[in-house]
Amino acid sequence: MLNLHINNIGISGKEFNKILPIFSYSVATFFLMDFAFFINDIVNTLHFTYIESFILLGIPFIGRMVTPFVYSYVGKIGVPRLALLAITSMAIISFIMGYETTFIELFASRFIIGIFFGLATSAAIEVSSITGDRKIIGLTMGGWAIGWLMGAIFFMILGSWELVSIAGIVFAPALLFSRKHNVISPMLKKFHFDFSIKVFLVFLLGFTPAYVLEVVPSYLGPSSFTESIIAYSIAVFAYLLLPALIIRFSLKKTLFSSLIIVAISGIIFFATTNIVFAVLFTAFGLGVNSLLPIISRNMDIDANKIGPSMNFSAVAGFIFPVVLTIGNEALNSAIAVFVAAIFLLLFYSIEFGKHGSGSKSIKKLFSIH
Repeated sequence: MLNLHINNIGISGKEFNKILPIFSYSVATFFLMDFAFFINDIVNTLHFTYIESFILLGIPFIGRMVTPFVYSYVGKIGVPRLALLAITSMAIISFIMGYETTFIELFASRFIIGIFFGLATSAAIEVSSITGDRKIIGLTMGGWAIGWLMGAIFFMILGSWELVSIAGIVFAPALLFSRKHNVISPMLKKFHFDFSIKVFLVFLLGFTPAYVLEVVPSYLGPSSFTESIIAYSIAVFAYLLLPALIIRFSLKKTLFSSLIIVAISGIIFFATTNIVFAVLFTAFGLGVNSLLPIISRNMDIDANKIGPSMNFSAVAGFIFPVVLTIGNEALNSAIAVFVAAIFLLLFYSIEFGKHGSGSKSIKKLFSIH
């Protein structure tokens, strides 16, 4: 990631269309995660095994790990233009996928989509940071929930994975809107390996609920559409609510209470398939994601290491949907959510026990707007 900030570069936040980062993150997530609703259809129409289908679901997260190696080079075309170019590319690949029938073809297409997803979302986060608008930043991260919501609605309306994939071509003209927003970052530099094991663990543990959610549509079956539409709609607001609660209460209280809700609701949901607990688990499980950048920025970690470490943690997005379906899917999912929540709580307690609560820097972070 480029680590731009409106206060240290000569770019005005007004130069950017503030809808662009939200649009880019949301549509990129749609192309990444619409496949979660395809699993049963893929198994029935292409006669793939469930393991093969979940490999196709998760392989883009391996492609996403390529992002840190190429971002600094392709970003020279302009950060907003890069986001829209990635969306156009994903739309074309999605269209082609609608006519593919072999595992190798779909594997290659999904891997490439993962690369463009990493580019689009990294650029979207960068642009949202430049605007300096806390709501825009929150809604940009909320694009993960919006993208899931789009996937559920598209599949509910069109009814087949082929039609949803082909319909993705409607986003192909995105690149045509890039001229007005083409700003080349003066902060671009040659790639060098920036990595922090601490940030890696924060995002690995914090994103576990989101990765577990990859298996929920196939787990719930037809009822997943109702759950997804309700839960992901609420999750969009959770992305705005949880960071705001930090100011009123504290990062520790907000994080601890959220993770407790995630762990309890996740366990009950996977034990009972109750939609109410599914909604709670989804909304707070995704909402916690909005706290992870704040936690990372309040550790004694070089800011340049946050983006690459986050992208490398995406390997779990490939591992989870494959491993969780081996054996008892519900039990495996509940254990994964509980263990991740406990370890993130322990990690936070140990890390901020050494460095303090970070409350001053957090208030400073949110006092800009």
